[in-house]
Amino acid sequence: MSSDARAEADAPLRRDVRLLGDVLGKVLVEQEGDELLEAEERIRLRSRDARETGDAGAVRDTVRMLSPADQANVLRAFGLYFQLVNIAEQHHRLRRRRQYAAEDQQAPRESLADAFERLRDIDASELRTRVARLSLELVLTAHPTEATRRTYLLAHVRVAALLAALDAATSAQEEARIESELGEQVTILWQTDEVRHGRPRLTDEIRHGLWFFEGNLPDGAERLLAEYRAHLPDAPSPLSFGTWIGGDMDGNPAAGAETIREALDRARELALGRYRTDVRELAVALAMHRSLVEVSPELDESIARDELELPDYAGTIGRRSELEPYRRKLSFIWWRLGNDGYDRPAELLADLDVLASSLEANKGTRIATGRLAALRRRVEIFGFHLAKLDVRLHADELREPGVRVRDSLAAAAAARRRHGPAALDTVIVSGTTSAADVLSVFDLSDEPLSVVPLFETISDLGAAPQILRELLADRRFARRLEDRDRRLEVMVGYSDSGKDGGFLAAQWAIYRAQEELVAVAREADVELTIFHGRGGSPGRGGGPTYAAILAQPAGHPPGRLKLTEQGETISFKYGLPGLAHRNLEAALAGTLLAAFPEASAHAPTQEERAALDNLARLAEERYRAYVYEEPQFVDFFRAFTPVDELALLEIGSRPTHRSESADFLGSLRAIPWVFAWTQNRTILPAWFGSGTALGSLVETGQVDALRRLYARLPFFRTLVDALEMTLAKSSLEIASQYLELVPAELEPERLYAEIASEHERTVDAVLQTLKSRTLLERQPVLRRSIQLRNPYVDPMNAIQVELLRRFREGDDDARLPLMRSIAGIAAALRNTG
Repeated sequence: MSSDARAEADAPLRRDVRLLGDVLGKVLVEQEGDELLEAEERIRLRSRDARETGDAGAVRDTVRMLSPADQANVLRAFGLYFQLVNIAEQHHRLRRRRQYAAEDQQAPRESLADAFERLRDIDASELRTRVARLSLELVLTAHPTEATRRTYLLAHVRVAALLAALDAATSAQEEARIESELGEQVTILWQTDEVRHGRPRLTDEIRHGLWFFEGNLPDGAERLLAEYRAHLPDAPSPLSFGTWIGGDMDGNPAAGAETIREALDRARELALGRYRTDVRELAVALAMHRSLVEVSPELDESIARDELELPDYAGTIGRRSELEPYRRKLSFIWWRLGNDGYDRPAELLADLDVLASSLEANKGTRIATGRLAALRRRVEIFGFHLAKLDVRLHADELREPGVRVRDSLAAAAAARRRHGPAALDTVIVSGTTSAADVLSVFDLSDEPLSVVPLFETISDLGAAPQILRELLADRRFARRLEDRDRRLEVMVGYSDSGKDGGFLAAQWAIYRAQEELVAVAREADVELTIFHGRGGSPGRGGGPTYAAILAQPAGHPPGRLKLTEQGETISFKYGLPGLAHRNLEAALAGTLLAAFPEASAHAPTQEERAALDNLARLAEERYRAYVYEEPQFVDFFRAFTPVDELALLEIGSRPTHRSESADFLGSLRAIPWVFAWTQNRTILPAWFGSGTALGSLVETGQVDALRRLYARLPFFRTLVDALEMTLAKSSLEIASQYLELVPAELEPERLYAEIASEHERTVDAVLQTLKSRTLLERQPVLRRSIQLRNPYVDPMNAIQVELLRRFREGDDDARLPLMRSIAGIAAALRNTG
């Protein structure tokens, strides 16, 4: 696309950003006076100039001239601006998607249409055989990386709806009304505290997770399944959902038997309530009369059975709807949904099928394939449980099981009897280092659950294939496998492996582990599903889902995937209706292509494998030498980043450390590890060590080897693209301002020099690999977005440095604005952990 065409395409986005900025400016004046708006604009312009001159200290000096109260308000103003810009950018993504469709251009990338087009040469029978085993399960977790409150998320939905209305406005009067309503929403946001003033309970997290199932996910998933079946009529649904919220007991003392029960009970209540609403709407609409249409004998028999089984309700509705059989049948369905009249979803589906069959047999096919079919698809995907609840326990707790573990496993068994096996099917053993860790669950419960090892460190990933062989050789595990149709699940962890050995080494260790696990599964003739425990940020395995799926080695069988969706990633992907469908489609399109690795994947050759082994070794050695072997590192890290202050934000029910331990870094969870480095703009976990590894080839004249790896291997291409994105978001000019917080005895200049040197080598190696002059040269829209954000986020960092200094000196008045700075920078960078 030419620069002129791109400018024209992005004109609506610029309009929206300008409008939202103007509305925010008016609200700031109304709420705080002209002085705040003038200060905000003065600092923004100074920050923009500093980016051009390289004088980052000018911004710091400017914010220090403000009073603490004014600093706090400027911080909030910039933070709210980013919330609004994020909404505008998300809305524009959907707008561009619709424009592509309207212009009838080629199928958009990462769409189902594009995936099927790529598979057009696959034999039809082979296509159906493979998709019959296609499986994509997206698992929502309560990992504490969502810094945005639900109150704010609801307001975001309303602002997005107003921007959509603006696109359709036909008069200046209508535009003025929309602008007025935007002013109302922005005022509400300004007067709503963006940070929590109490740690959320697990009950709150359960409710927050279910919010995404109130509309966006059910509607987006149902629509996607309809589109999928337009290509493959009657194909089984490949899409399902899971959740850890309420069942994740790893390091969270609040989780246990009670939260397992609560999570499933609340989900069932929400699911049945939604279906009941849908059925009521159908009953209002489907008023076909016996004097005009016939109905099938099966429908009449079904209604007669309802009247016999539910005589009281039949008496209540009387004879009013006898001549409108569809409405009458739907009335009985509505009653059953509200009174536990269905034991399992299959019973509801059977009733819906009776209605559909009767319609299709009596000239009502259009009606049967409309809203009735949509309801059926929703039930098919979500059942009565919405999302399958996984239970997660750490191996340490299983080695010495207490009352909590035993009660929770008993609650899991009871939940399966109450809600059905599809509602709770899995126990994940995190921290797995041996087959005995997994088998300990068999000692505690006879329930036929899938017991899943989670391999989290680089050494554990290396041992995973042998541990799996030992499990397959165990009599009890083998019998369980037979009971489960020889289907097996293994989980690989991106977060802790990245913290353990750095980004590059962890990514390659996970890739190699998957290849070897697939080989074991093939030898044993079992169906293997790899569960990818990816975080939201690149340092924890995050990144575009479509590319990540296609970067994995072929599975056995190919096209079976399970992925976590964590923290702010959930609201970013699924918080708006159109985005929910778009992101679900990208994940399913990637999974579909992954089922045909001969068309979508390239496995490394032995030579390429040896090269990647060497790169991973060099990267891990450099990373561990700095992070784990440098004596001053931990104290430097705690002074240079706000890692200790993250706990103030209270964004999750789970503690930031797995356990109380003298080993600060060893016990620190991967989330705050990444979150802290993101706050000061270093983003170290997502690139450190990569410069040494890639640079070893650049500096010895072997850059062509890197370019060949990038051109041929989806794995390496995705890795380098993630590095490029991370480096573009990082800003060592800003990070250097945090050095004033580090005591001189910790040698801040020496330790920072190592970061700066490795950063420079990484940038150079990435640019050389890509044959680019600047980062994101191939993605000008994204580069421009980051450039436009910097004048707003840079002052937030400068203010945060001041707040950290004051707070650490004992000024408790700095606590609340410091919390707001953490939330604001997270919104600005669209990343926490």
